[in-house]
Amino acid sequence: MRVSPTHAIVAVTYRCNARCLMCDIWKKETGAEMAPGDYRRLPRSLKEINVSGGEPLLRRDIADVMEAMREACPGVRLVLSTNGLLPDRLDDLLGRAPGLAVRVSLDGIAELHDEIRGIDGAFEKAMRSIDIAKKHGAADLGVCATMTRHNAGRVREIQALAERMGLQFTFTVAHSSEMFFGEKDAERPSADAAREDIEEIKGRLYASKSVKDWFRAYFTEGLMDVLRGRPRPIRCRAGLDFFYLDPEGKVYPCHLWSRPMGDILEQTYEEIVDSNPEVIEAVSRCTRRCWMTCTVAPEMRRNLPAYAARVAWAKLLHHAGKGRRSI
Repeated sequence: MRVSPTHAIVAVTYRCNARCLMCDIWKKETGAEMAPGDYRRLPRSLKEINVSGGEPLLRRDIADVMEAMREACPGVRLVLSTNGLLPDRLDDLLGRAPGLAVRVSLDGIAELHDEIRGIDGAFEKAMRSIDIAKKHGAADLGVCATMTRHNAGRVREIQALAERMGLQFTFTVAHSSEMFFGEKDAERPSADAAREDIEEIKGRLYASKSVKDWFRAYFTEGLMDVLRGRPRPIRCRAGLDFFYLDPEGKVYPCHLWSRPMGDILEQTYEEIVDSNPEVIEAVSRCTRRCWMTCTVAPEMRRNLPAYAARVAWAKLLHHAGKGRRSI
């Protein structure tokens, strides 16, 4: 099967200096990590790589890792996902690797963020990291929030802060993953607790002049489906358009799928997919109620005209006071 994945999450380390309530990566035993040159084995077709972890800035050679990714995937958009706890290292990286997109995790204002991240002073460091990214002229800069039972009802405060600071804003809800986040269903907010946040955030996004924000509003509506136990509104092509790569080189269809398909250090991505047709088939029939940008965005971009029409219709329904679906 000829495959040309366009998006990937690449965890370059499982080491983490946060103690987040909705993620257990910091509890994982850390093993081997791919060398910078190993990342030249990434498929050339990738258009966007979310460089994640753990905390990627804990790797002293992160700039070399980024350089190898750019060599492997010409023109790729590299998105550094950071918890913002290492502003000085971010300063060094952006000085050596300009042009990165930066997303700083933010789960509340002031003490609430510190509580959820389990680190005193986390909010202050996140703000400093944002200031450093601005100093370096990062044009593609934003904050990402995870809605949990701890901050449901207050995520709109993060969106408002992002608007005041001129930052992009995205959010999701807590997900469980045996091999990544851990079992976190108990951290997920109830639909009732999340409803007002989702309504207000969606409304601000649909009111924006940015078409990108309209797509984000459509995604935000999908989060309510997840919380109410409904099927995801669009199909998932994990393993074909998107994959997850762990620090040791193991390839998964996504980071919620517990069994690896293969090892990028031993096979090309195309060979990995060809040797695992049963996994690709199983993913196509997956009934897991997940809704994350990593699998939603590639499908929408693959058939952009059709989904643009869906988003435009959802926006019209919203302004008519009807909503895309009953929230």
